[in-house]
Amino acid sequence: MSWYVGMYVSHCELCLRTKIQHRLPTGELQPLPILEECWVVISVDFILELLESGGYNSIMVAVDSAGKHSHFIEMVTTVTGTAAGAANLYLQNVWKLHGLPRKVVSDCGLQFVAAFMKELY
Repeated sequence: MSWYVGMYVSHCELCLRTKIQHRLPTGELQPLPILEECWVVISVDFILELLESGGYNSIMVAVDSAGKHSHFIEMVTTVTGTAAGAANLYLQNVWKLHGLPRKVVSDCGLQFVAAFMKELY
C-alpha cells in the first residue's frame, strides 16, 4: 500500500507543486569587495581538455580581481591534479611580475585553494 501511495504522489502534478521543501532556503549572493591594490586578490581557473598544441593541452588562468589583468599559462592536464603543480606554474610565470597574493578565489574547491596557498608560501 505504501509503495502505491509513493508512486501516486511522485507522479501527481498537484502534489509536486505543493510539496514542502525539506532543506534550508539558500542565502543571498554576496559580492566580492572592491579592492584598491592590484594582485592582492586573484582568481585561478583552468581550461582543460583542449586540442594538443606544442605539447600542451590546458591553460591556467590567473586574474587580478582589482584590475582584471590576466595571465594565461599553457600547461599539461596532469599538472591540474595537484595544487603543488599549479603553485609552481604561478611562481614561474606570475610571481616574478606581481608577487604573492594575499587571497585566492577559485571554483576548484576550498581544499585546492588551501593547498595552493600553502605551496605558494
